[in-house]
Amino acid sequence: MVHRCRWAVNVGRWNPTPEEWKQCTACVQSEETERVSKFVFQRDAQLALAGRLLMRAALVQATGASSGALRLARTQRGRPVLLAGQATAPLDFNVSHQGCFAVFVMDSCPSMSALVIIVCAANWKGSPPPPIVGVDVMQLTRPCGKDVSDFFFTMRRQFTEREWQRITSAGDESQQLMLFYRHWCLKESFIKAIGDGLAFGLQRLEFVAGILPSTVGSVVTSAELSIDGEVTSDWTFEESLLDSEHCVAVARKCAQLEMCFEEKTVQDLLVHLTPLRKV
Repeated sequence: MVHRCRWAVNVGRWNPTPEEWKQCTACVQSEETERVSKFVFQRDAQLALAGRLLMRAALVQATGASSGALRLARTQRGRPVLLAGQATAPLDFNVSHQGCFAVFVMDSCPSMSALVIIVCAANWKGSPPPPIVGVDVMQLTRPCGKDVSDFFFTMRRQFTEREWQRITSAGDESQQLMLFYRHWCLKESFIKAIGDGLAFGLQRLEFVAGILPSTVGSVVTSAELSIDGEVTSDWTFEESLLDSEHCVAVARKCAQLEMCFEEKTVQDLLVHLTPLRKV
């Protein structure tokens, strides 16, 4: 069984027919289909649905359970958790989508083997499982409808003085944007791993980003994190490029790992899934 993965779907290359869309929405829980239906723009709906399909397909492989036997929910802060299923190792997982990509990460940590990550729906009290992994993806493009200086002015308060100095000293505008997006991705990957959302102030985190990923598919783990001014060695960070316009960061509370993202198509995912309702 697969207990660790880095998967991505390029929604920019997915143009579902009405029939395929119905099949895909039938493979996720009804409350998630309802969430997807509320998006105004089709691209946003496709990204959200691809994220749910990634999650279910990976968990089917990880648990050995049928698609219909899996039951997913969200914590009070929106982090996905598995309510019903079975795994041979403690699992944690996370999903993100932005631009053209939906991404999914799943991990197990041998040192956390005593943790119960999979819980019974009947006994679940809404407490999140211990965090292991979080992910965030960002599109490396100019902010839509905003001058870069105005965009930076809006976002400045989310960074420490030293981070902002490094970002604005990175070179020309495109290099500054690249470093900004890297820092944002790193911060969000950590926030999504711990599941605290906006309750955890981003300015409490300070990253030294280190070297850039050199090519698509390469992974760097040089980023260092300080929390409230104290360097932490509890977390490692994997940074990579999905393509020339999208960067991704994975926060991992385990030993360092350099694992590339594997691109999947929606059809790859549907092989592992069966409809939960009539199409």
